[in-house]
Amino acid sequence: MKKYLIYGSLSGFISAIFEAIMFYLFDFFDSKPSGYQFTAIGVRLLHISGIYGETYGLLLHFLVGTVVAFFASIIAYYIVIFKIYNAKKGLLTGLLAGFLILLVFSLPVNILLLHLYVYEKYYLPSTFFYYLMHIFYGSVWGMFFGLFISKLKIK
Repeated sequence: MKKYLIYGSLSGFISAIFEAIMFYLFDFFDSKPSGYQFTAIGVRLLHISGIYGETYGLLLHFLVGTVVAFFASIIAYYIVIFKIYNAKKGLLTGLLAGFLILLVFSLPVNILLLHLYVYEKYYLPSTFFYYLMHIFYGSVWGMFFGLFISKLKIK
């Protein structure tokens, strides 16, 4: 169990990095200010704007990505049908995990706590991208977790 939690959390941190890169790329191609999503987190939670708001928002994103993966690892360990033993099984479990993370955690937090209505005014391309990124996060988490488990022979 201990190794599941360590490698699951590490996989979550790695996935949060990949997700952040995708958000920055989207901002660039959609002509939004760099780090728009992370600056919005900094402004709404900490009332800090500019580069400091973006930095704190990004750090919170990494922290939350790691913590969410910690709990996803517990679920994957205890529920037999979600048990991850290789990258392919991790991808399948990660897709489901990403969808559940979006529904159970991300949407309530963003709408109720941050009042970040998915890139304001429901701009359809960014809203779709935002939803897709949480499923992407889960998929990347599951694949890395499956790789760690299969390569390290974790039981």
